[in-house]
Amino acid sequence: MKIVIVGAGKVGYSLAQRLIQDNHDVYVIDRSPERIQNLENTLDVSLVQGNGSDIQLLNEIGMDDVGMFIAVTDSDEVNMLSCSVAKITGVPTTIARVRDNTVAEHMDDEMRAKLGVDLFINPEMVTAQELLQILETPSAIDVEDFGQGTVRLMEFKITDDIPLIGQPLKEIKFPEGVLLVGVLRYGEMIIPHGESILQVDDSVFFLGLKESVEEVENLWFHNHTTFYKRAVIIGAGLLGRNLTVLLEQAGFSVKVIEKDFNRCEKLANLVDKSMVINGDATDFDLLEAEEIADSDVIIAVTDDDKLNLLVALVGKHMGIPKTVVRVGRPEYIMLMEQVGIDVVFSPRLFTASQILRFVRSGEGVLSISTFEGGKAESIEVAITSESPVAGKQLKDIRLPGKALVGVILRGDEAIVPRGNTEILDGDHIVLFALPESVSKLLKYLT
Repeated sequence: MKIVIVGAGKVGYSLAQRLIQDNHDVYVIDRSPERIQNLENTLDVSLVQGNGSDIQLLNEIGMDDVGMFIAVTDSDEVNMLSCSVAKITGVPTTIARVRDNTVAEHMDDEMRAKLGVDLFINPEMVTAQELLQILETPSAIDVEDFGQGTVRLMEFKITDDIPLIGQPLKEIKFPEGVLLVGVLRYGEMIIPHGESILQVDDSVFFLGLKESVEEVENLWFHNHTTFYKRAVIIGAGLLGRNLTVLLEQAGFSVKVIEKDFNRCEKLANLVDKSMVINGDATDFDLLEAEEIADSDVIIAVTDDDKLNLLVALVGKHMGIPKTVVRVGRPEYIMLMEQVGIDVVFSPRLFTASQILRFVRSGEGVLSISTFEGGKAESIEVAITSESPVAGKQLKDIRLPGKALVGVILRGDEAIVPRGNTEILDGDHIVLFALPESVSKLLKYLT
């Protein structure tokens, strides 16, 4: 499919990178000659310097065969205008990155249709929602649900006190209804087999029935210290404000530290119970005075990667059990994990994944999640009678690329398959795969 992306910033770059892996024909438009030049040597896309809302420029590109138009510049207004112009030229699907929460909240389907935007993406809200899900399962690094909550995928860290180390997987008795589908080791994602052996510092991914995955958590990864839902957030920008509101609604006791007084005022007007502190999060005296050490988790979400890392390490030193850090550059994720940060996340990767999910929705994909900076993906795919796997047993199917079928959803039933399990027309299958395999998988399955 021919896809036009307006905006060659961090989100635009990540999105273009992912779409190329799926063999889409990608055009990237940006006003900045520097950004265009930066992409020339790193991405195999068609680059256009100019205004993404300029109808003459769009006609020069040729909009007749464009299947999707995605505007992800730093300006909400430019993104919405660009989508409106693209819709006028006949583009069937448009997506706009809009960071103002009130825009999408106050717009119904009729107004959205008149504006010409099919989907609004709010990076800070998408990220806050993902973080809430992670924070509500304190033993896990990451968690994603499928099949309307009946199926769960959780990522855990292997520490030296977990009795799974040194044994081939085929000799470990896992709970019924769950599979170990992935192992991240030294930055490389591995699809495991029976002879695979877990090592200290591996990140492991379990996929299966929700209650079975929770049993895995309770058996080996449960944090035995009491979790009181006490969180401290460093930074009250858009992400910090959205996250504070969501955590307060979820019953967390939240303290927020922010240097900018205006940001503190904005946040204070949005919450009822959360404490907003105007101060420097690197000030030890302030941290001690506010009893930050009593928190269960410290979440650093400023725009400064170095500051986030420093504050999280200070929190770890003070005895806070869990540290969560935002990074602007996904290449820092593995480095931060190696120095002891529990959860490292990139808002631009969350945003790119959300858009990619929408792009793939027309390909039979019902849900998609990415892990560890895009090193693995989990996808839920609808099987039709035309699929080559319909009517076949799992042992007779040779999936292209590196992937595992973790769960089959059949009506209200969730099945963790065995070799003789038959895949039927109408089933939804949840797979764990390496990103370079996803395009081949989708073409084969759908």
